[in-house]
Amino acid sequence: MIDHFLFAWPARSLLRLLFLGLWVMSSSVYAGSFSCAIASASGISLTYDPISPTQTSGTGTLAINCTKSGSNLAVIFYELGINGGVNLSGVQSRALNGTAAMNYNTWRDNGNSQVWNDISSNRIKGSLSSTSSQTIYVNYYVSIPAAQIAGAGTYLDTQTVKLYQGISASAATTDISPTIQTFGVSLTVAAKCTLSSPPGNVHFNYTSFQTTASLASTSFAVTCMNNTTYSMTLDSASGTLLGLSYSLSLSQSGTQTGNGFAQGATINGSVASGQSGSCNGASCTASEPRTLTISY
Repeated sequence: MIDHFLFAWPARSLLRLLFLGLWVMSSSVYAGSFSCAIASASGISLTYDPISPTQTSGTGTLAINCTKSGSNLAVIFYELGINGGVNLSGVQSRALNGTAAMNYNTWRDNGNSQVWNDISSNRIKGSLSSTSSQTIYVNYYVSIPAAQIAGAGTYLDTQTVKLYQGISASAATTDISPTIQTFGVSLTVAAKCTLSSPPGNVHFNYTSFQTTASLASTSFAVTCMNNTTYSMTLDSASGTLLGLSYSLSLSQSGTQTGNGFAQGATINGSVASGQSGSCNGASCTASEPRTLTISY
């Protein structure tokens, strides 16, 4: 009786071990059915206005091809990380135009609240369950903060995306051989100037045959992007009102260079002395429009 009991116990033990071995082998075949790679990564091309008070935003798309062997149902987990670009300053992504830099940020959500980088908790994550090969499309988001002092030109960077994958979420997180894909970032600043503070009126007070010139002026301000060259001209430097000849001039002449801030200037006017004019009453008034042109 004792010998019979000892013989039966190892048989049952061996049966359990064989079942365990079959289960592990079945799991491995099931998990290896998918192989994923980044098929394409659309680049980002945005036009930025440093004078605008709001940030500039854009959307890009990643295409992931998951190739499946066999017809059984299989699951793959994936994570997408991004390296921050080739012009990083600390953790800040930057695009460069020569030595000039423009900051921008990458996000996992359209609301720009979930940062996207290559820390596992900040990767774009998902999974696929299918019986056939599939292509997954994933959006990512880019924003350029407002009020950067940026000169006109094109600012470039290159980002590298890494695709981590595995048969479970934890396996994807610890994947040590991610597939990679790069995409370009192109941020363009077009030359632009605005009349940030428009001129008022040039108002003369004049008495017939007065012995000194009547002087008047008005100020204004121009805001041009950093390193943007511009010039200012008046449609006419002289005119006649009520029989009185006047002249106008700008305080700045020739080519100016913007610095991203408001730059002040004045329109100066003069009515020469000794003119009689054509007013036949105790007082008269007259006016005419003049045009200020900012060329850049």
